[in-house]
Amino acid sequence: MKSIVRIALAALGLGVLAVPAQSTENLVEVQLTDRLDDARGYCLDIAGGQGKNAPLDKGLQAHTCYNYTGGILEDQGFDEALIAKGEFRIPYFDVCMAVPSVEAGAPIVLGSCTGTDTQKFTLKDNGQLVSQADPKLCVTVNSTEKREGRGGSPIHVMRPLSLQPCDDANKSYQTWSLFRL
Repeated sequence: MKSIVRIALAALGLGVLAVPAQSTENLVEVQLTDRLDDARGYCLDIAGGQGKNAPLDKGLQAHTCYNYTGGILEDQGFDEALIAKGEFRIPYFDVCMAVPSVEAGAPIVLGSCTGTDTQKFTLKDNGQLVSQADPKLCVTVNSTEKREGRGGSPIHVMRPLSLQPCDDANKSYQTWSLFRL
């Protein structure tokens, strides 16, 4: 009887290992609606690395969208179901979009998902991605600062992100949508 229990537990353990941590069916990219200067558009992305090797300590940036690869990569995939609840979680890394403080100029960073005010955002019907703690502040792509990466064809482009006052004059840099493959 003990051996049957051990076999059952072993089989259960193997079954758990075989289940993926996150189904790609629930993943979306968060894209800037205006493509600005790149036909691929810009997506929220972990800064400083691609895919599974992305470093979490550098926060988020606007990066050329990777959706031309045929799939959503680990560093640009957000859980769509949680977005509706105000949580922008990247399931592969189990981190959430956050700001160190809720004020204009604050960078967009990543942190353990704790549900604090600094991690709550709403994607409004008009496309503004706002802090729930101060809905007058939008996640904004830098309009002037950008740099080219070392890969991709054409070369990837990155732009910094920060919280800025929501303003119709900055609509091209503050309007977002969800993209599914």
